[in-house]
Amino acid sequence: MKRLSDKYKWAIILFLTGLGLGLIFSALKRDVSIEAQVETVLAKGETGTGVISEDEASNSKHLNSDQGELNSNREPNLNLTDDLRPALEKGPYVAIVVDDLGFSYARAKELSRIDLPLTWAIIPFQSASRQTADLAKEKGIPFLVHIPMQAFGDKDGGAYLVGLSMGDEEIKRNVKRAIESLPGAIGVNNHRGSAATSDMRVMRAAMEGLKETGLSIFLDSRTAASSVAAFEAKRAGLLALENGAFIDHLDDVNFMWSQLRRAAGLAKRRGYIVAICHVRPATLVFLNQLASSPDAGVKFVTLEELACLLSASR
Repeated sequence: MKRLSDKYKWAIILFLTGLGLGLIFSALKRDVSIEAQVETVLAKGETGTGVISEDEASNSKHLNSDQGELNSNREPNLNLTDDLRPALEKGPYVAIVVDDLGFSYARAKELSRIDLPLTWAIIPFQSASRQTADLAKEKGIPFLVHIPMQAFGDKDGGAYLVGLSMGDEEIKRNVKRAIESLPGAIGVNNHRGSAATSDMRVMRAAMEGLKETGLSIFLDSRTAASSVAAFEAKRAGLLALENGAFIDHLDDVNFMWSQLRRAAGLAKRRGYIVAICHVRPATLVFLNQLASSPDAGVKFVTLEELACLLSASR
């Protein structure tokens, strides 16, 4: 009887061990899948457009959801102008961030002609990064520094500025160098980075580097459900925002409209949402259409305006 009992005991232990390993593998696979769905679709773009694949990011010199504000215990120094506040009507609000600028100045010029409140995210140290930032400042368009970070599946030493094998000082130095290369930015968000944003130590060092530059806004792009980036930003005393919807991870204008309607619905329930898209040809078509008929029952604002509103409401 005892042997039978021991047999069942070990069977149960082996079953539970297998179940636990299966759950861990499933979670890792899910986060890799999220990143792949959101980012590798960008490979459909052409060279020089700022639309590059995850593999190209890892093997070339290209540096290449839930949402809401995480309130800080102290008031962040947003460095935002007071005259933005009267322009903010009652919400709900949608702030659209356009990622992956910095590779094509022509594409940036095309984007700048769209009559819609947008926030740009510019990857540093690319052929058109500084020129794109200068254009944004000339047009009064707020922009983020879109810092490449290590993704699940990336090898150490890849083409990113924030990685798991880096020490704290190297991470802080890289973050500050990236921000200093694009003066006039209002904050930072992560480019890719599912692995880096899921590591508490790495994110703590990155947020310390960001804070030392005097900027106070961090947007977590949420390329992994396991991200701790917004949590660490909040802990550093920054204004932490999170992406609530990817608009264009399918290269189809009708799909983008459905994602926009979904984002608007979330904003109506929560008060506001940040949504991310990319500087791709089909996305530019969608944004032009949206500018022509922006009535979605929400108010479109820049991330700078949204940050100002959230700061004022504390």
